[in-house]
Amino acid sequence: MEFPIEFPKCPQCGSKDTVCRQACENEPSVPKGTFVSLEKRLTPIQDFSKISTPTTRVLMRHYDTCAKCGLDRCTRVEKTTMPSDILMKMMGMTPQTPHRR
Repeated sequence: MEFPIEFPKCPQCGSKDTVCRQACENEPSVPKGTFVSLEKRLTPIQDFSKISTPTTRVLMRHYDTCAKCGLDRCTRVEKTTMPSDILMKMMGMTPQTPHRR
């Protein structure tokens, strides 16, 4: 399976148009071709609590609302990395400071 996985069409009505895409269409701060979505959800795909690395691999799931029928749906899933300390803070955990000798 190749990432990113995209779900361009609404499974309910077949439209490719989303609310966020419409809202960002003429927004000068969003470069043309940038993938936009209303909501992003992160799922770690490695146990960062047992590995002391500066970054953690995650799946980022993008969600948006169909501009035609209003269905909230997943529009894209991608593999990426993010700083482990930020991910821990987002999950309500306290990052551990590295021990120096």
